[in-house]
Amino acid sequence: MAENTEQRKVQFKNFLALLGIGEEAGDDYIKSRFSGPADGLKASQKRGRLLAEQFIRCYNKTKDCSEKYQFVAWRSLFMPTEIMYAMDVMPFTTEMVAAQLAIMGCQIDRIETAEENHFSQDLCSFIRTAVGSVIEDIFPMPDILITSTHLCDPSAKFGGYASMKYKRPEFVLDVPYGLYGGVYEEDVKRIEEGVDYLSQQYKDLVRFITENTGVEFHEEKLKQVIEWSNQARKWLKMGNEFAYYTGTPTIKGSKDIDYASNLMQTWGTEEIVDVYRARYEEFVRSAESGVPVPDKPRIHWYHLKPYYKNNLLSYIEEHVRIVSSMVNYMYWDEMDPEDPFRSLARKTLMIPAYCPVSVRAEVAKKWMIEGDGIIAFYPKSCRHFHSSARIEAEIFKKANFPYLAIDGDCIDNRGDDFAIMQTRVDRFIKSMRKIK
Repeated sequence: MAENTEQRKVQFKNFLALLGIGEEAGDDYIKSRFSGPADGLKASQKRGRLLAEQFIRCYNKTKDCSEKYQFVAWRSLFMPTEIMYAMDVMPFTTEMVAAQLAIMGCQIDRIETAEENHFSQDLCSFIRTAVGSVIEDIFPMPDILITSTHLCDPSAKFGGYASMKYKRPEFVLDVPYGLYGGVYEEDVKRIEEGVDYLSQQYKDLVRFITENTGVEFHEEKLKQVIEWSNQARKWLKMGNEFAYYTGTPTIKGSKDIDYASNLMQTWGTEEIVDVYRARYEEFVRSAESGVPVPDKPRIHWYHLKPYYKNNLLSYIEEHVRIVSSMVNYMYWDEMDPEDPFRSLARKTLMIPAYCPVSVRAEVAKKWMIEGDGIIAFYPKSCRHFHSSARIEAEIFKKANFPYLAIDGDCIDNRGDDFAIMQTRVDRFIKSMRKIK
């Protein structure tokens, strides 16, 4: 703790230096950011405030800029967070911070630092940004690292790299592949075996956290955390269905992608319940505003979006409506607080993206209606999704759903060419209008 405390002070100074400000100015900004109540803020503002508070706490900073030690677990993107919150351990998701660095325009120097230190240009740009930040000593020291084997291989490998560099222990959750029950429901035995296998690992995780932090586990706290997750899930699902079936004329779908709900580190907090409730209420007010829903083709957005400054999404939304996004899809059932470990195991397993392409495509087709189309923004460095784009295209073509895969990048804008993307988007939108 003593070593982490001193090092986090240095790392916070290094982070502020990226913004060109000193500690005093940084403290003033933090105090102003949290000076007012969260009541009355928009859902996106509440979400941003929550993430900002979690971020500074990882540097042992509180909202009033006093110092308080915080146990921190670096977390891979798809690792559930409920057990961490139940044990007062703050998750720190390096990919999320990489996206924020791209929004700030601070990502390229970090990427080039990684590449200069022999990390390949073909590696996921989220991970390259994170690696560069580690080398430059920007991220807060972890107490522990908790990663999983599913979906993002580079993320798990990065966890191993950071564990060795910082000499901090790592727990790796081994997740069986292809057990989503939405299509292969007859394979109940295999699914239940997977749940048993994972639930035991979650119990091992509790012991790992206690052994390496001294924090004790209390099952009643986990039950409360599970209940908050369930409440947030309810409001997210209601919002998704309302926006999809009713339409929200004054709220852009591109802004909703920012929630990236099924990737977030906020599941298990009390605050996230209010965020998704406010989102749903904003959708309802938008639909009741009297503004007609624009008569444009409906699009489902696959994967994330480019986080650096660009015109792609604003251009697309001049011609179509983004009515849903893959990263906000509610794929898991309500959890049982009385059986928390098995519930978390089932939530972890039941992710359609960690299955054969045909499975996730079948799930998507059930969600879509005639006339809908798909735009998949698949970074070339994301092997899991980019490599499957042609297979997806064939599946959706047979089902009469127009499909466009855009080769881009979420973080690294050095190869960005809007003119080429615009040409492909124009051709796709033209075909959508013919169908409509």
